Amino acid sequence: MDKKKILYLSTRLPFPVIGGDKLRMFNILKQLKKQGYEITLVSLVTADDDLDACYSNKEFFDKLVPVKFNKKLAYLNAVRAVLNDRPFIVEYFYSRDMQKVVDRLIAENDYDVITGYMIRIAPYLEKYKDKNIIIDFVDAVSMMYERRIKNVGSIFDKLKIGVEYLKVKNYERKCARIFKMQTVISQADKDYIEQFAKDSNIKIIGNGVDTEYYKPIDCPKKNKICFVGSMQYIPNSEAAIYFATRVFPLIKKEIPDAEFVIIGANPRKDLFDAVKDIDGIEITGKVDDVREYMKDCKVSVCPVKIAGGIQNKILEAMSIGIPVVTTPEGAEGIGASEDILSVANSDEEYAQGVIKLIKNDNICKEINIKSRKFITEKFSWYKFAVDWDKVIKEVCFE
Repeated sequence: MDKKKILYLSTRLPFPVIGGDKLRMFNILKQLKKQGYEITLVSLVTADDDLDACYSNKEFFDKLVPVKFNKKLAYLNAVRAVLNDRPFIVEYFYSRDMQKVVDRLIAENDYDVITGYMIRIAPYLEKYKDKNIIIDFVDAVSMMYERRIKNVGSIFDKLKIGVEYLKVKNYERKCARIFKMQTVISQADKDYIEQFAKDSNIKIIGNGVDTEYYKPIDCPKKNKICFVGSMQYIPNSEAAIYFATRVFPLIKKEIPDAEFVIIGANPRKDLFDAVKDIDGIEITGKVDDVREYMKDCKVSVCPVKIAGGIQNKILEAMSIGIPVVTTPEGAEGIGASEDILSVANSDEEYAQGVIKLIKNDNICKEINIKSRKFITEKFSWYKFAVDWDKVIKEVCFE
């Protein structure tokens, strides 16, 4: 029996696996290939080193077609968004060279399914409405923009973000109308999009955790708090600044030797500027192994206020067995009870939640056991693979 053939489009190489977007793409492709699908991956490429790394690890594709990404041209291309219905974040990633590659591959091959990562790959497929296409929305991006509008101060920023919010919302609606199926990471994202995209066909496919990699580490714990995430990503940087400037000082009043470690690649200048005069804060930048920095931490925090989907950083900390304190936005989509995942609604509540955990080893041990069990039962990559196989078969045989 012939293998089912999948054409997968991405605007970033899925490997090396750095960041939540690459994590999801890598495991989608890896798990589908394990199940016998033949994967052709077309991706924009910004770094030759990443391309070399992909070629040395072929467990997630059968054929890789790279397309050089020109950032300077991308900024010029994004100007087109002023004149059409596409959001800036979509036009920025549109490449005429990649369009030619996609057109050629679709003309020369009979793919069973065409899919890809987020709405920014949709322009390459708009003219192929008759094909079996699944768009992995991942998050309700429009919901994240709506939340961002509420968290910025200046009228100019609200106006600028508001325009992009409307364009993203309209484009998500269009994608839901013209493509056969869409996938999102959580019920909250599905509910949000379905409010305005009545023609949608949305399935929920969550994320998974490599529970062998993120397994409990037996190590003496310090009065240390960690936050893990790409610090180039504005919502993460803003979350780190919020915790460092508003919450951490409250913790230091009760626990003077408390430390806050911000772990993540490409930290922004505004983050360094915000924390430079606060004692007890370390910004690591990119690290080879986040577990080495997490292993002696008593608490992990995820203070995001502009979030969508599921926060992988929370799942990974829970898998290691580190208690997590987060915001209501951070907890969305995970479905954990508060005896496993602590949720704070104010600066003081956040500080007290962390303080309680640092001071009480017995509570921490109990949470460690419960959170690890919760992750192994609910967020395995095997379940993730089964869900993807199911939606592909539904699209192919409906």
